[in-house]
Amino acid sequence: PEAQMADQASQKKPYDYQERYRHVRQKPLSVYSVEVKGDERTRPGLFAKVLDPVYRASTLDELRVRCVEANAVLNSYDIFDRVDIEMDAGPREHPDSAKVTVEVSEKKKLNLKGGAYVSQQGEGSMEISVGLNNALGYAEKLDVEFIKGHERSNSCTLAWNQPRVGNVDVDVVTRAFQQVSCSKRLSSFDETARGVSVTAVGGGPATVDYSLVWREIADPTRLASKSVRHQLGHSLKSSVSYTYQVDERDRPVRPGAGYLARVRSELAGVGWDPQMTTFLKQEAEVQAAHTPAEGVTFFASAKLGAMMPLGQNAKDPEKGTCIADRFFLGGIGSLRGFEPHGAGPSDERRPPPTKAAASGENLITRDALGGDVLAQLFASYQLEPKWSKLRDIGVYGHFFVNAGTLMPWITSERKRVSGRELADSFRASVGVGLVFPLPVGNIEVNYCHTLRSRPGDRVKNGLQIGLATALV
Repeated sequence: PEAQMADQASQKKPYDYQERYRHVRQKPLSVYSVEVKGDERTRPGLFAKVLDPVYRASTLDELRVRCVEANAVLNSYDIFDRVDIEMDAGPREHPDSAKVTVEVSEKKKLNLKGGAYVSQQGEGSMEISVGLNNALGYAEKLDVEFIKGHERSNSCTLAWNQPRVGNVDVDVVTRAFQQVSCSKRLSSFDETARGVSVTAVGGGPATVDYSLVWREIADPTRLASKSVRHQLGHSLKSSVSYTYQVDERDRPVRPGAGYLARVRSELAGVGWDPQMTTFLKQEAEVQAAHTPAEGVTFFASAKLGAMMPLGQNAKDPEKGTCIADRFFLGGIGSLRGFEPHGAGPSDERRPPPTKAAASGENLITRDALGGDVLAQLFASYQLEPKWSKLRDIGVYGHFFVNAGTLMPWITSERKRVSGRELADSFRASVGVGLVFPLPVGNIEVNYCHTLRSRPGDRVKNGLQIGLATALV
C-alpha cells in the first residue's frame, strides 16, 4: 500500500500557476502598501506620482498591468540601473489585499566623458562633458559641455534636462550656450552665437524647439568676397522649429530593411523686433533600404530643402537670407566627388596681400555662399566583403550614384529661381569605395568620378576620404 500511494503521488500533475491566475485575476482586491527600497537621492514625490495608479488597482490583473506600466515609467527617467517590482499577498488581518515592493538601484551621480571628432567640413575638435545625474532628486540631468576645434570653432553649453514634466511623456531640455562656428576656410566668415533654447521631446515622433540667439558674422581673414561682406554684423534670431520623424528601419547603423522619414519646419522672426532675422525654412529627408540577397543591400536616400526670406530680408536681394542659416552642398555625406561646400553658389575672394600666400597649393579662391533651395539624391549597392575580419567590424563596400543641386531663392537677375534653372544646375557623380560604420556616422574611402559640374565648383575626382554624419 505504501508503494501504491507513492506511485499515485508521483503521478499528480504539477501545480498550474497560470490556470490558478486565470481563476483569480478578476477577483477584487485592495493594495495594502507600496514600499520603495534603494531610493538614496530620488525624492519620494517622484515615486508617489508614478506609483499612484498602483494604489488605485482594484483587481489582481489590473494591479499587474499598473506595476508593468510603473516599471516602464521609472526606467524612462534613465536614473536607475535597475528597477524591480514585486507583488505579494497582504497581511492575514487584511484579506484580499496585496503589498507591492519597488526596489531600485540608482545610477552614479557624476558623469565625465570626452572624445575627439572630425566634422564633415574637415575640422577636428575635442569635447569634454561633465554631468550631474539626479543630484537634487528630481530626475534632472545637468550637463556642462566644452568643445574646442583645431581652428577657431568652440562652444560652451549648460544644459538642464527635466524628464517627464508634469508626469507626462514629455522631456524638456533647456540650454544656455555660446558657440563660435568657424567657416573661414570655406566661406571666409565666423559665426559667434550666444543664446538660449528650450526643446520639448515627447514619446512620439515630434520635437518642438524654441531658440533666442544673438549672432555676429565676422571676417577673420580680411579676404571675404563681396557677397560675404554684405552678411557681416550682428543679428537677432528668434525661431520656432518642429521636427517629425518616423523610423521603421531594422537598425540605425547600416539598415538592411525599412525606411526613415523626417520633416523639419523652422519659422524665424517670432517676436517684437522688426530688425530680427526672418525666414521660413522647410526640410524633408527620407531613406530606404532593401536586401534582395544575402550580403547585398540596396540603399537610397533623398533630401529636399527650401528657405524663403520674409519681411525686410525679402526686400534686400543683395543680402537675402543669413549665410549661417543656408544649405550647403558638397563632400562626403552630401555630394561625393566634390570638396566640402564645393558645389553651389560662390563668389570670388579678395586676393591675399602677399605673393607667397597667393601661390599656395591649397588656396581656395572662392567663398561658398550656400543656397536657399536644395535637392540631394543618393543610391548605392552595398556588398559585404569576403574577408571575415572586415565583416566582423561592419565594413562593407558600395557602388554609388550621387546627385544634387543648390540655388539661391532670388537669382542674380532678382527673379525667383525657376524649376528649369534648378534642373539645369544639377551636379552628379559616381564611385566605389569602402565604408567603416561608426556610432556617430560612417567613414568612407571612395574613388569618385564627377559626371557633371558647374563653373566655380571645386571638384574632387579620384580618392576622397571623409566622415558622413548625414542621411545622404
